[in-house]
Amino acid sequence: MADLLAMVVDSDSWLALLNTKVSDLYQQMSDKSARNSRPAQADFLDRRFDVDVEAEILDWMDARDIGNEAHSVILAASRQLSDGGDIEEIASGVWLLAEWCSLGTWDCMEGRGFLYLEPYISEPLDGVDGLYLETTWVEALKSIGNLTAKEYSEAVVLDWMGRREDFGETMEVGEDPRILSTMQSHQRLSEQLHKLNDILSSDQTTLLVRRDWSTYLTAGFGGFNIGGLLSLSAMEDDS
Repeated sequence: MADLLAMVVDSDSWLALLNTKVSDLYQQMSDKSARNSRPAQADFLDRRFDVDVEAEILDWMDARDIGNEAHSVILAASRQLSDGGDIEEIASGVWLLAEWCSLGTWDCMEGRGFLYLEPYISEPLDGVDGLYLETTWVEALKSIGNLTAKEYSEAVVLDWMGRREDFGETMEVGEDPRILSTMQSHQRLSEQLHKLNDILSSDQTTLLVRRDWSTYLTAGFGGFNIGGLLSLSAMEDDS
C-alpha cells in the first residue's frame, strides 16, 4: 500500500542549493556546515535527521561522479540527463535537496487521502491520481482554511464513521479494538493538515506532493515540478 507524501519546502533554500557549485555542496555536506542554514523543522511535521539526508546526498553525488564539478548542482544534473543518465536517479538527488530544505512532510496512507481532500473540492476525485493534482490541493486547502482545526478534524472523523456504517462495519470498540486508534490517527492527521495549510500561505514555501514509491519527476506543481526544473535547466544549458 502506497503513502501520499506532502512535503513543505523552503523555496529560497532549495533554489539556493540547486544553484550551489557541486564541489561546494559536497564540502558543506561532508563537514556538516550545511546544517547551519537548513530551515527549521515545523514541530507538527516529521522530518529525517540531518545525518541521514546528508549521507544520501553525498552518496548521490558519488554515484553520479560529480563531487568535484564546478557547475551548479542543477546544471550538473541536467547535463547528466542530456548525456543519457538515468532520469530517475538524477531526479532523486533533486528530491533529496528539497528534503534537506523542507520544513517536514505530512503523509498518510493513500486511501485515507480521500477522507482528507475529496469532501473539500467541488467534484469527486477520478481515482487515486486525483490526489496528486494541483487543482485538488489548491481547492481543498482553500476550503479547509475556512474551517477551524477542530471543525475540520470533527468533519473528517464524522465522514469516516459514516463511511464505515455505509459498509456495514461496526463502530463498537469491543468488536474492533482498532477503532479508537484509527479515530485518533484521523484526528491527528487532519489537525496536521490544517496547520500545514497555514505555513503554505507564505510565499517562501512550496508543496511537493508525490506517491512514496513513484517517480520523483512529477513531485511538485507548476514551476517547482522536479521534471520541469531539470528540463528547463537543460534547455538553458543548450541555449
